[in-house]
Amino acid sequence: MSDNAKSNKNDAVEEADKANLNDRRTFLKWGGAGIAALAIGGTSQTTVFGQGQLTINLGTGDIGIMNFAFLLEQLEADFYTRVVANNFYAGATAEERQILTDLRDHEIIHREFFKAFLGANGIPQLPAFDFSLVNFNSRDSVLTNSQNLEDTGVSAYNGAGQAIVSPEILALAGKIVSVEGRHAAAIRDLRIPRNGFFAPHP
Repeated sequence: MSDNAKSNKNDAVEEADKANLNDRRTFLKWGGAGIAALAIGGTSQTTVFGQGQLTINLGTGDIGIMNFAFLLEQLEADFYTRVVANNFYAGATAEERQILTDLRDHEIIHREFFKAFLGANGIPQLPAFDFSLVNFNSRDSVLTNSQNLEDTGVSAYNGAGQAIVSPEILALAGKIVSVEGRHAAAIRDLRIPRNGFFAPHP
């Protein structure tokens, strides 16, 4: 690959990442899909915007952090469940269908894990989120919002990790964020294929 072609590829990735950062800054302002966290360590409440506003008591300390993660996993599971139930989007390849189905299954497992782990300390299972700003028939809309979800999840886990006291909970969060990181990488590969980014094997 020529130097010019490599430069163009790198520019495309840089521009896509800049656009995605701007999307992530507004992601938490989505209608019902958005979660505005007032703070993880300093408050025990978060607001979920949907049909009206719902204020939820997350609890404090490690329980509050786990409940916030539970809330994010509910959001992600709902999103991917809708993607699959919609029969994906026009032109979805077999690889894309498999990846998005796997992500749905992983997020449901995460959601159910938090539900069982938290038990009586857990927040309730929320009603369906409002994804009216997402066009589930559009590949670009689905994959862009999927990347926003995964990047936001990874950032939330990494940011909360330093506040977790329990070694057990920290280890669990570390395992889950590693999966979320792989999700984010998989979606990026679908949006901007890696072909041509790396030198071929000799």
